[in-house]
Amino acid sequence: MTSSKMGRPRSEGRRDLPVNLIPHPRKIGGKIVVYWYWRDPRDGKEKPLKCPGDKATAIRRAKELNAIVAREMAGNVVEEIASCPVKRDIGTPFNVFAAHCLTLFEQRGLAENTMRSRKCHINAAIKWFGGTLLHEIGVPEMAALIKSYTDQGKNRSAQSVRSLMADVWKEAYQEGLLPPDHPNPALITRRPVAKVKRARLTLETFQEIHGKSEILTKTRGDWIVNSQLLALVTAQRVEDIGIMQFRKGHDWQKAWMAYQEGDRHPIHPYPYIDGGFLWVIQQKTGAMIPIPLDLRLEAIGLSVGDVVDRCRKSKVVSRYLVHHTIPFGNAPPGSPVHINTISKGFMYARRETDLTWSGKTPPTFHEIRSLSERLYKAQGVDTQILLGHRHKKMTEVYDDPRQAEWSKLSL
Repeated sequence: MTSSKMGRPRSEGRRDLPVNLIPHPRKIGGKIVVYWYWRDPRDGKEKPLKCPGDKATAIRRAKELNAIVAREMAGNVVEEIASCPVKRDIGTPFNVFAAHCLTLFEQRGLAENTMRSRKCHINAAIKWFGGTLLHEIGVPEMAALIKSYTDQGKNRSAQSVRSLMADVWKEAYQEGLLPPDHPNPALITRRPVAKVKRARLTLETFQEIHGKSEILTKTRGDWIVNSQLLALVTAQRVEDIGIMQFRKGHDWQKAWMAYQEGDRHPIHPYPYIDGGFLWVIQQKTGAMIPIPLDLRLEAIGLSVGDVVDRCRKSKVVSRYLVHHTIPFGNAPPGSPVHINTISKGFMYARRETDLTWSGKTPPTFHEIRSLSERLYKAQGVDTQILLGHRHKKMTEVYDDPRQAEWSKLSL
């Protein structure tokens, strides 16, 4: 057989390249730079991969694109054969389905911090598993991913990744990508043990930090004190404290309707004061809690209404309970204080004290919520309702003093 009748062999430089990956060498400044393109098998057009000179990235992106298109084209063939869905024997790449799951999570209206954490863990898992098919990922592969976190001492993150991967596989079952009897590899792995290192606040340590906060009001404003008192008397999270307003504005109803319908909206239906109550719709859980302004925390001798009045006596008129009273960066007086600024304000005050934490990490602003729960529980208040927990077990987590204080025996 003559060579003219044989298929042309691939050149040495392209033997290791996946299909549809096209190199275009160009001479720039006396040097040869390879620009990488991917040929779309659906229309034959070449599309830039935006990674000049980076062969490894080009190969990875080409493989991912090939997998996505292969899945789409396989689906189109199935739709042409029958109107009902059928099982895909070719399998589904993890990176494709994980990105799809991320979109599903975003549609659920999760809290900003929760969504940020899920994006981080999903992206890390995509980098770890790449285009491996879902049904090819077993317990050893999943355990290796989780171990990569525990080896770094990130046991809490390892727990989150394990839980998230279990959710990804549950979505795969629901979409028919895996048979119901296929084991969920994340659930079979051993759950990492994460010892809590963050110290709890006691009333005494809170008061000492609060005293330093009073001094900082001269340079930072009253918000640094007011935010801490609001957290203590309401037991709410910093993200809800940061948007509390003195009354329900005209923008609240539209935000509430969008929230009920699951639509995106610039603002969350913020907590507001009306009829002797502080009406709270928690951003994280959606729990709806009307907190009486008469609710009094006996340990500090202040009610919710007392702290609200303190916020209202500010030198600056504002819609927000926690607001700037002096210019702060680009934030003018009267504008709300960002939640990160609130947390940092507590940290600055804490650092001004001589407190030590016996090998644990120092308490954050969020620990005020746990202190509030323990103080209100001692008064006989139903803290599960106040904290907005669906399950008593979660309230018990906040009730654990973590050896910060002595347990008292009732006689």
